[in-house]
Order: sequence, then C-alpha cells, then structure tokens
Amino acid sequence: MNDVLVNESFDTRSQKVLQVAKQLYQSNPDWVTFFREVLGVEGAARRVFPDQNEYIYFEKTNQYLEIQQMVTNLRNRKIPGGSHNEATRVITVRLPESLHEALKAEAADHKTSMNKLCISKLLQVLAEEEENAARAAAAAATTPRPNVMPNPVAPAVQAVPQSIPARPEMPAPAPQPNPHRFGNY
Repeated sequence: MNDVLVNESFDTRSQKVLQVAKQLYQSNPDWVTFFREVLGVEGAARRVFPDQNEYIYFEKTNQYLEIQQMVTNLRNRKIPGGSHNEATRVITVRLPESLHEALKAEAADHKTSMNKLCISKLLQVLAEEEENAARAAAAAATTPRPNVMPNPVAPAVQAVPQSIPARPEMPAPAPQPNPHRFGNY
C-alpha cells in the first residue's frame, strides 16, 4: 500500500484511511478490532503514514477526529459476550493518592470501572489536547490585530507622542572643586 500512496497528497491519503475506517465500522466490529486495524501499530493509518511526523500531523486532521468518534461509538456499545479476540496487557501506573481517589470517584459517577475510565482517557486526551490547540491557533489567526506598523524604535521612545517636542539637551553641570580632596590649604 505504501508504494502506491507515496505520490498521493497528504489529504488524499488521509481520506483513504478514513474510507478504510468507515468500511470496517460498517461491519460492526468490537472496538478493539477496529482500533487495531485502523490505528494500531500495523493498522491502516500507520501503513499510510509510516513517517512519525506525518502520522502526528494526521492525528490533527478532521479525518482522525472522525475515526476517534467511531472508536468512541464502538466502545459505548454493549456487545453480547463482551469478549475480544485480542489478549490484554497490564501496565502499572504510579499515581498520587489524591489523583487515584479522584479517578475512583469519577468512575463511580459514570457508573463504570476505573479500567474503562482510564482507557477512555488514554484514547481521548491526546486528541482533545490537539483539538484545543488547533482551536486556539485558529482563534489567534482570526483575531483582528490593530493596524499598527512595526517600529524598530525602542518602546520608551515610541511611548512619547509625536506632537510634544523633545526637551532640549541640558548642558552637563561644571565640575565643582572638592574641598576635601586635597585637604586644607
């Protein structure tokens, strides 16, 4: 697949990954299978964007956000039997007690397990951070800026209005003899 896609534009390749995701989504897979086949290490997105920088850029696209929404929708479904065709792995994360208690309370509020809550947070937090950063950048780009030409003059000089004439230079005072320097005459 990589050889064929090398000459295609980034947007075209992003659309192709989304098309693969949509086709798989239509077959109603469990979320683990969907994630593995589309966003996993050997999934469609990694095959189309093997370069890390391109993959990171892909994660900022609308196509990626749409795929993330599909993952979320699949995760929210109740599957009879609930078994996945993939082995699970265990990781240990050391947390401050206060954060652990907060996660436990949040899981209880949502009537879910801490495991499911943490998986949700792991899957969504990067996408949300990138989406927020993109929104902030877009807002900054569209915020009207005052029509001011840059001035290389120092800021203190810029603050002086042009209608007030500059004060004339005062001559330095003449040096005064110091009577203590040479003692008494």
